[in-house]
Amino acid sequence: MQTKKILAILLIIAGASISSCEIMLEPEPENLYFEERFFKEPAWAEGILLRCYASLPNFYSFIEKATDDAVTNVTTESYRRIATGEWSSQYNPISVWATAYNSIYYANYFLSVADKVEWSWESPLRDRLFRQKFTGEAYGIRAWYYFQLLQNHGGKNANGELQGFIILDKPTAKDSDWRLPRNSFEECVQFIYDDIDRGSEILPFDFVTTSDVDSTRCLGPQNKNRISGRILLALKSRVALHAASQAFNPTQEKWEYAANTAALLLQKIGGVAGISSTGNQFYLSPSDPDIIWRRDVYQSNAWERQNFPPSKFGNGETNPTQNLVDVFPMNNGYPITHASSGYNANNPYRNRDRRLADYIIYRGNRIGSNIINTNTEDATNGLNRTPTSTRTGYYLKKLLRETVNLAPNINSTDEHFYTLLRYTEIFLNYAEAANEAWGPDEDPMNYGFTPRTIIRAIRNRAGISAADPYLATITTTEDMRTLIRDERRIELCFEGFRFWDLRRWGLPLDETAMGMSITRNVYTEIEVEPRTYESFMKYGPIPYQDLLKNNNLIQNEGW
Repeated sequence: MQTKKILAILLIIAGASISSCEIMLEPEPENLYFEERFFKEPAWAEGILLRCYASLPNFYSFIEKATDDAVTNVTTESYRRIATGEWSSQYNPISVWATAYNSIYYANYFLSVADKVEWSWESPLRDRLFRQKFTGEAYGIRAWYYFQLLQNHGGKNANGELQGFIILDKPTAKDSDWRLPRNSFEECVQFIYDDIDRGSEILPFDFVTTSDVDSTRCLGPQNKNRISGRILLALKSRVALHAASQAFNPTQEKWEYAANTAALLLQKIGGVAGISSTGNQFYLSPSDPDIIWRRDVYQSNAWERQNFPPSKFGNGETNPTQNLVDVFPMNNGYPITHASSGYNANNPYRNRDRRLADYIIYRGNRIGSNIINTNTEDATNGLNRTPTSTRTGYYLKKLLRETVNLAPNINSTDEHFYTLLRYTEIFLNYAEAANEAWGPDEDPMNYGFTPRTIIRAIRNRAGISAADPYLATITTTEDMRTLIRDERRIELCFEGFRFWDLRRWGLPLDETAMGMSITRNVYTEIEVEPRTYESFMKYGPIPYQDLLKNNNLIQNEGW
């Protein structure tokens, strides 16, 4: 009820949303009472900030269904539609333009009033600490949403200029000039960095118990999963890697900055020695050391209902592709195409990297104690046998809880949570950036780790021996780049990275999705879904309706 009251008051003060740029109205004089209440009752003021947190994602989107990693069996699903030719500036289900600006408005409004709020009448020290904490969080949450805009909508416009979004650092009033042009890509990146740095300067690196009562009261562990200095540094690593990437005019300096940013955080956990031994299955425990930032834990079976095979009462909606399966190496570390791999096309899942069994349901793999058959003879789970059967010969396993039982007479649930940032991503960020900046083995800053040592540790965690004879054959930046991208594809699969990685690398999005048909023990690779993307789609569109409202916006090229 308190949350509903807060949101109701916010709407009275801020006014109705008009568009993604002309966002809110100024409060009318009769509503000033409520603003004064913000200043005297800190819970009401904090509600503005909580509105920003409420818009953070709380579930995996499975956007891989729009890439070469997966397809869906739902004919009307939005990712299937954009992957097969319907993506446009008028139909863009992945657009964040309006929703991000809405949250940015709340962050801007909060920053405009934070200094006027009496955060604690008991103690001037607590008043200052609360103000710093909430202000730092507001800078951080604004940086988060601005990066969503950059990732989704940043790119070269029709004039060939690399642009980002419209920078708004104050709440937009009804008489504001909101018909502004987009800022340059570099200006937007720097603005995000500045917000992260401002937040980092006044937030603790972690919220912990100390001997100081006031500090613990304001900055203690009760703030877990609120934005901290550690979270901001992880976010900065993500932003820096994106800005350095091939689609955005990379330079040696940008790659070095991305590598150094990731290294600052990795050093905090002892470098490679700090890799979580269970990080490749972080989703099984909300306290896994690999997790940097996550949403709250809740009981559900929605992901299982969406993705379990039909024999397990699921809808089988996310079907991993043969393209992705082929990236998983053998358990000796060699790619399946290598002469030393030992791969057998007539028994393709034998002796594979164990992450394949953890992440993807293939013929003969298990969910709990149940063996799943995907051969065409199986009337329930077999290829294309029912509307909820797989289209590729595979079902999703990663992120799902095998303990969930969807049988109508049981319908059990289990713990779920969404992870926003984790260390495996940061290790891979460093490996990619450092390889581009300095090569596979150089450590000019004496961090104590290199792209090679990181990739070795990640693969060793997956069961590949530390000797890793295939890794030993990798000597060039180009070959290491391929291996790093493959490891990133495996480790981060189905967490929402592949679509954005392909775009920032400037790689084609239109690789045909492949599958595996198994009939009477004969394995036949099949084409499942041609993809219809144009080369310009590495940059997303600005919403068409916003171009109509604001003649100073220039669309990204091709849209």
